[in-house]
Amino acid sequence: MSPSAPPVVAIRNVTALVGEDFTPRVVDLALGDGRITGIAPAGQGEAADGAGAGGAALDGRGLLAVPGFADVHDHFRFLTPGLPIGEGLKLDEYLRVMWQTGQAMGPTEYRLGARLTALQRLKMGMTTVVDHCYTFHAPGLDEASLEGYAECGVRWLYARGIMTRPYEPVCETWDAAAARMRALVEDGRVPADRFFVAPVSIRQTHPDEYRRARDLADALGCGLYTHVSETAAEQEVWQRECGATPIRALDQLGFLTPRTVLVHCVILDDGEIALLRERGCHVVHCPTNHMKLAKGFTRVPDLLRAGVNVCIGLDGSSDMLVEMRSELGMHAAHRLDPTAVSKLDALRMATINGARALGLGETTGLIAPGRAADLVLIDLRSLLQTPVVDPVYALVYATHAGLIRHVLVDGRLVVRDGRSTLVDEDALLEEAEAIVAAYLRRIGFEPGPWLAPAPAHLAGSY
Repeated sequence: MSPSAPPVVAIRNVTALVGEDFTPRVVDLALGDGRITGIAPAGQGEAADGAGAGGAALDGRGLLAVPGFADVHDHFRFLTPGLPIGEGLKLDEYLRVMWQTGQAMGPTEYRLGARLTALQRLKMGMTTVVDHCYTFHAPGLDEASLEGYAECGVRWLYARGIMTRPYEPVCETWDAAAARMRALVEDGRVPADRFFVAPVSIRQTHPDEYRRARDLADALGCGLYTHVSETAAEQEVWQRECGATPIRALDQLGFLTPRTVLVHCVILDDGEIALLRERGCHVVHCPTNHMKLAKGFTRVPDLLRAGVNVCIGLDGSSDMLVEMRSELGMHAAHRLDPTAVSKLDALRMATINGARALGLGETTGLIAPGRAADLVLIDLRSLLQTPVVDPVYALVYATHAGLIRHVLVDGRLVVRDGRSTLVDEDALLEEAEAIVAAYLRRIGFEPGPWLAPAPAHLAGSY
């Protein structure tokens, strides 16, 4: 963490959702060395006011403290939301459009995507993020992404994608991908515990490369990650090439481990759910993405009942509070059961379940002594929420991202009063508008007058 992010040693008189049950309590939180060192009833906590203690004390009156959210699946190069050429397409056609337009991106756009999206997530309360990064069609794209994450203070993990088929201009060979991944970990650019070997999907990666991915992950001491069971068309590929359903095929290939994160899992049978539980795998559900691309309904209630760890990814959306509400609403409507997923289920999926999926289950995800001080402080006295009878209900059903005041990662104030303490937001806004305007022109779209014109020195970036 950059030393320019100010440390916090105490948060006084704050309403906090404490422990695994997220019990609302009005408390004093003591912080030290990046962790929560004590929780006491308000007025009975440590008296440090920051003077001589190496940090500041925050007044938590009127604020709700929640564990930082975990966005366990995202793609940070999505710089053109609303670009009409992909609107209304289903997944396979949509992906081809993304690959075609993505060919025009280079290190400048990858660095911007990592920096801008990581900061956007952080300002919306996501203290931990995973970027499933691909394609790798130009030199320096890994390095550019890693530089971008590090600048805003978020807790980041890198799922390094592998795409060896079918769209050749943005593919790479297995040997090239493996060599780059070894170098990233062995040269110390990405710690192994923050790295995933991440085949994109069966439609973009050959079956035998899943086995090779497991061997590489074992050698590097890192995790495994992939999209799977996302559409009927994908299922047909697994059946044709492996003679089995996706989860069973991955098991036969040795890909299912307690450090395996599986994204989407829309189409599952009972036996596959049991297999996921037996192997200790983790499932990421992306509610808004699934609705937008008409993928169907992941069996989240059944997975949770079976004891599978299920968490949430934004996958190109922007707001974890919206995702929690979508999680509740979509399953209630689909099952005709308002209790299909509870508000505590949704909150756990957004916090501690995400931490567990990433190997951080003993580090972050809860407000408890010894946990990392990854905290989000939200206005609890807004007319948009009043009256707050149940703070958990208010968080899940009545809070929006504009009510987030402060965000801490490892006990440092990376967002204060809604603004980054590490990034010049005004400069980043101008840079983003200029780079995206130049990128749009390269792919044949003239940006609207609301997007700042690109300066000459950026017009040819890439």
